[in-house]
Amino acid sequence: MDIFDNPFYVLGVGPRSSREEIAAAADQAELAGDPERAAAAAAALANPRRRLTAEVFFLPGMARKNADDLLDVVKGAAREVQEFQGAPPCAAVNLTAARLSRLDPKAGAEGTSDGIVLLSRAFEGADAAGVMRDIDADRRAAGMPPVRSISDVEEDLNGLGRYCRQAVKEALDRLPAGELVEAVRRAAASETGGGTRPAPVIVRDMLEIYDVETMAFFSREEATVQALLGALKAVSAARGQPWKAAAVGEDLSKVLLNWKRVAAPLLIRWKGTGLMHKSSHRLALDVRAVTVEIHNSGGDPELARRMTRLLASVFGAVPEVNEVLDEDAKRLGTAL
Repeated sequence: MDIFDNPFYVLGVGPRSSREEIAAAADQAELAGDPERAAAAAAALANPRRRLTAEVFFLPGMARKNADDLLDVVKGAAREVQEFQGAPPCAAVNLTAARLSRLDPKAGAEGTSDGIVLLSRAFEGADAAGVMRDIDADRRAAGMPPVRSISDVEEDLNGLGRYCRQAVKEALDRLPAGELVEAVRRAAASETGGGTRPAPVIVRDMLEIYDVETMAFFSREEATVQALLGALKAVSAARGQPWKAAAVGEDLSKVLLNWKRVAAPLLIRWKGTGLMHKSSHRLALDVRAVTVEIHNSGGDPELARRMTRLLASVFGAVPEVNEVLDEDAKRLGTAL
């Protein structure tokens, strides 16, 4: 639920408003604006379970004046997502998600990744017990009964997490392809320490979506690489055509370096969690196998050396390849 579609915002009230204040605001909103929308908002706040959802998706724990000031800040288009220091945890999540949802694509990879990181950290700081305390404090001020069950708060926080993941996806989808890849890579590197620890939930889910959405790309590129490897083996076996081998090798280098760029976020995840990127793993072993075949068959030694250096550059992070690269380089007499 976007914060500006929230029943509290629609009626111009806050979680600390009394029943009477909400009813009066609903009457006024019906007269001044969209009667159906105002009636639906009032009905949501009159229903205990739906009211809780509205509270979780709004600004629990914030005084009305502070809430209004911050809502004005996040309402318009933004070139950056700032950190809402001092805001209660759940309120910070909703404010950050609202800001990210309105982020101008001109913010680019850096601005978008910074926003994703801030949202991820805000969400990590919102625990059900703390959110429930903030909501109950608001309800005491409004003369409302406390939350019945923390499990309901947990359920709504799960829903808030889904909304945050959608905000991340939409922010990324507004970027050109190259900047999208770089934004995902930057966010993944930041929140995993370069792959030294598992990603927090928002970044983890971002990487899962990225993995699914890049599958078609990797499938196409893998077919291209396999065709180039076949051509490279044929040229090497023919002997005496180093210019042809160099041309095919150059094409292979371009495709693999682009693969490396797109696969970088998934290789970071692999390093941090052990969750293999199967396409990179499979292709790395295939490239090495062709390199070894060219060398063992007495083909162009310089070609084998170039392929080994390329393999190290692109797939050096792949465990099974990394383990044998130094040995391969020594055998071929090249430096990685």
